[in-house]
Amino acid sequence: MYGKVILGGTFSLFHRGHRHLLKVAAKLAGNELLVGVTSDEYVTRNPKPHPVEPYEVRALRVLLYCIKAVRRGVRVCVFPLDDPFGPLISEPRLNCVVVSEETFPRAVEANILRKKKGLKPLPIVAVEMVTDEEGRPLSSTALWARGLAKQELKHLLYEEVPGGEPDEVGRKPHYRSGRAMRYEHYHSLDKEEHCEQG
Repeated sequence: MYGKVILGGTFSLFHRGHRHLLKVAAKLAGNELLVGVTSDEYVTRNPKPHPVEPYEVRALRVLLYCIKAVRRGVRVCVFPLDDPFGPLISEPRLNCVVVSEETFPRAVEANILRKKKGLKPLPIVAVEMVTDEEGRPLSSTALWARGLAKQELKHLLYEEVPGGEPDEVGRKPHYRSGRAMRYEHYHSLDKEEHCEQG
């Protein structure tokens, strides 16, 4: 177990592979779990071959899953990620980075950058990718290509998020404008607090 664990991703079309990665990270976190979710601006600059839900929808899904997965007393922080690394290459108090097998090279690159900045390289935990019934790695891109996620995405894109109201399917939803928000949740033995801050 590590004190402060970090990981990141886009987490669109939230699927079993995402949940497995987050579950492993949650079990490793002793004090705090930091999850970077790519911002809408980042997704615009680095488009995916499939539609991506708004940041707030993706971030809230990650948060709601993580607060159920971590041990009591562990803080969960979901924050907007505007570049490939975020605090991974600048935060000295991190203890471990969790990645998928697919993104392992990015973690190695981050450790090289940390060392150049005089920071200690982090232990890297690479999580084996979840596969489908045919043994193929499960990914949002693969799900979309096979048409399995399109019906669900219709609901994801129009569900209610804080500060916004759902609209009819087929019309653009009114999501809160402005910068991405940072969400935190903290479990303690005697109280449960939700904290949202800019």
